[in-house]
Amino acid sequence: MNATPNDAHTGPESVDWTALAPEGGERIASLLAEVTGSDTALSELHDIIEFPAPGHRAAPRAVDFLVDAACSEQTPATDRWRPLSLLLELVSVHAEDHFPEPRDLAQWRDEVAWITSTDTGKAVEQYRTWVEEAPDEQQRRRMRNRLEVLELPDGPALLQAELDTFEAIRARVPDLLELLKGAANRGGMDRAGEWVSYLLAFLTPDADRIVAGITGASQILLAKDLRPTRQAPSSLRDMMDQALAGGSEPLPAELFALGALAGPDDIDLTVALTHQMAGGNLYNSFAASVALVMIHGGNTPREALRRIGRGGGTTSGYEGLFNESWPHCGERSPQVLGFLALGRAGGRARRLRLDILPGLIKGEEDSRALVTAAGLELVLGPRTQGFTLEDHLNAEYDEETLKVMWAIAELPAQAWEDAEFREVLAAWGLPEDPEEFRTSVGVELEPEVVEPQAPAAPEPPQQQGGLFGRLFGGR
Repeated sequence: MNATPNDAHTGPESVDWTALAPEGGERIASLLAEVTGSDTALSELHDIIEFPAPGHRAAPRAVDFLVDAACSEQTPATDRWRPLSLLLELVSVHAEDHFPEPRDLAQWRDEVAWITSTDTGKAVEQYRTWVEEAPDEQQRRRMRNRLEVLELPDGPALLQAELDTFEAIRARVPDLLELLKGAANRGGMDRAGEWVSYLLAFLTPDADRIVAGITGASQILLAKDLRPTRQAPSSLRDMMDQALAGGSEPLPAELFALGALAGPDDIDLTVALTHQMAGGNLYNSFAASVALVMIHGGNTPREALRRIGRGGGTTSGYEGLFNESWPHCGERSPQVLGFLALGRAGGRARRLRLDILPGLIKGEEDSRALVTAAGLELVLGPRTQGFTLEDHLNAEYDEETLKVMWAIAELPAQAWEDAEFREVLAAWGLPEDPEEFRTSVGVELEPEVVEPQAPAAPEPPQQQGGLFGRLFGGR
């Protein structure tokens, strides 16, 4: 495996990192040299160049070194995941912005060009207007996330660096595709093939060549009856090599990437994914079903939606199945991203998304405001309709709307302390106080049953100091 050489650098020490990242830049060269073999170096480098940290201006220059490290023949296959995981974080900034619809690169370029050539104050005001007028929650998230960066010191430069990082990673697609090949990259824990699939899935402008690379690496397009008969293993070593290679079965992460990148006109791929959906591997079946939704949207075969619903009813549940095939990017869990992505099917996936939603509202604290907004949009329509409390008091909710309202009403008191969550409720004209909310939507919680307590045992005498005293209650 040979990484494509880049004439712009001879080594990380050749770059003036301090000029790009005044805080911590002097450490970037040494961290890049250690990143493949050290979790600490990986974490520290991430903290310096992550978006939108001030040091993110160094991220575009770091891309080539990270790709070189991942692709180098000197890097053990078990260590390639580290630089790939950092590249994934850099390319999937605000991963929720990419679902259900991918970013438009041409529009992104135009926005950044306008931002960097316009007075920042004027750009900030324009983005505030776009946030308020956004026609749907995905567009609002995109505008709000960009606004929050614009309001930072050096915000335009950070937004330029975000785009430049994306373009720098795109330039290395041929090298990254090589990491899909070979038993060492496809087998075992933290395999490079899995991490690079997650990374490539976000490079939607390069969809055609990436899809060709994935299908070639996994041989997903070959029907079983056309595959050559595999030679029976003649030794334990042969058996282990075949097990590591995984035969021609695609990785669940590859199925995620195909769903994010492929188009509905690729009939051969649709047939191949249908075979995967009907296969005996639960995780691949689920991942292929979700991929079909992402590819075909409103024309998704009903069987794919049924398979996803059945997967949610297994012991793995939606959470376990999404965790196996979808990436965990930043604050967003795979299940949250999957829930958003299923919106690509519109009304056909409505009941399925409403099945997933209550668990997310109750269980995903970091994304509660985001998924609550998506749920309210799903059952009530966009926030721009200008809902009032009177609208809710006079409304007769259908079963689906009540399902969302009940999920919100049953949240513990701590959830209502989240200002962003309360802002979401207010945007739809709903009360921000939990008791007022329950009254307005007609929800009455069952009184909490208090179990009788057994008489408390007398306290043991206090222990004196020392190790046993500290372990068992002494001072």
